[in-house]
Amino acid sequence: MKIGLFGGTFDPIHIGHLIIMENVINAMNLDKIYILPNSNPPHKLQNKKTDIKIRLKMVREAIKDNHKIEINDYDYRNNSIHYTYQTIDFFKKTYPDDEFYFIIGEDSFLDIKKWKNYEQILKENLIVFKRYSEINSSLLSEINEIKKYNKNIYLIDNMALDISSTLIRSLVKDKKSIKYLVNDKVIEIINRENLYV
Repeated sequence: MKIGLFGGTFDPIHIGHLIIMENVINAMNLDKIYILPNSNPPHKLQNKKTDIKIRLKMVREAIKDNHKIEINDYDYRNNSIHYTYQTIDFFKKTYPDDEFYFIIGEDSFLDIKKWKNYEQILKENLIVFKRYSEINSSLLSEINEIKKYNKNIYLIDNMALDISSTLIRSLVKDKKSIKYLVNDKVIEIINRENLYV
């Protein structure tokens, strides 16, 4: 099977995440995406995060009607830190008959040289999705540079959506509507748990 790996804090999961995943499944003809909520992302250790159990509830509600997307617990097991290169390595070794594609946003991709063992990550199957609609020449040149030694890097740029979890949290804090930006059931959880206020 061709499987995408899509990590993040998903605090909260929003419509942008869902559209990205559906778009990647279509564009790359993936059989499945493992969504990997991260309990302790190494680059966000100082950030206040919603309890992983609540974030998982939101993700479950958001994806429950899509049989091609499923939660995988690898990145939140034991609340320990998992670096991306370790995550990819785990899936390749555990499921050697499957082909894995790591899904990453353009902003993270342009920052990847700060990631632990980033050279190893850049040798993998990578799907980079555009976050912003304008043309980013540094993104294109970076991808072309990597393509010289790794042909398996793909840019998905047909549907750029600048929606972020930061924006959602900010709107909730300012008592503004997030309708259509997140799933209605996710809104119910945010309200019930009194998140982001």
